[in-house]
Amino acid sequence: MNPLISIVMPVYDTGAYLGEALQGILQQDYPTWELLIILDGGPEAEQAAWWQSSFPDSRIRWLISSRNRGLTRSRNLGIRCAKGPWLAFCDSDDVWRPDKLSAQWKEAQRGGYNVLGTGFAFMRQLSTADPDNAGRYLLKRAILPSTLNYATLRATNALPMSSAMYHAEGLGKYYFQNAGSPDLIHEDYAYWLNLFANPKVKSTLLHLPLLGIRLRSQSRSSNKPKAMRAHAAILGEHLGPGLWSRLRVLAYLMQYSYWAIRKRSGPWRPSHEFDWHR
Repeated sequence: MNPLISIVMPVYDTGAYLGEALQGILQQDYPTWELLIILDGGPEAEQAAWWQSSFPDSRIRWLISSRNRGLTRSRNLGIRCAKGPWLAFCDSDDVWRPDKLSAQWKEAQRGGYNVLGTGFAFMRQLSTADPDNAGRYLLKRAILPSTLNYATLRATNALPMSSAMYHAEGLGKYYFQNAGSPDLIHEDYAYWLNLFANPKVKSTLLHLPLLGIRLRSQSRSSNKPKAMRAHAAILGEHLGPGLWSRLRVLAYLMQYSYWAIRKRSGPWRPSHEFDWHR
């Protein structure tokens, strides 16, 4: 019997994309999942009754907050309420392919892995000023390292939240730290560094673009100088004090910059020409 996979999805001011994200999960060919949607204040929480009636699947659990508590607190709430032995994450503006969970579960069984990521494609919506472009995207396959392990992760964040699945029953549930800081970005990177420090982790990366990650100019991570500073601060805290640690942070930042460019170096393709199965 397939185990229950708990999917955590915080939602704040992403109503324009939420329906597409939910459809990606509802279309999964892996049937045994629950989706914890945390409506974290904002317009989606105000319209909670409409969202619930629009997506009446019994596998969806709605957690509704009247005020905005922030991304990390919302994710922690979802993790705490999750019932499944496996945890997965999906941001409310990203889109899973229908075989995302089934491919990861088959790979977990095959190799005895307890942490799994996937490849992905960046999504950029074509101009909505042209009515012929409604719902159409340009897609670019991300170029990622060949392996996923603790050493890889210190050089680049090759594990976006929406690509990840891990065995919480075996490794324990991990929670986000510094949940009260509104300026914290790259909190997912800090999360994975803490988890991958566990010697029980056996991880792998499926090199198939099993999800689409939406590029939005107003997203927090689009501020590259701020993202770089946050990345350096997280590495510094993780590696500890001292000259040797600072030198290692500089070396890792160089690798981070390299992968940030390489990850996005592929060609953009119209959605109808993009091959999701390569």
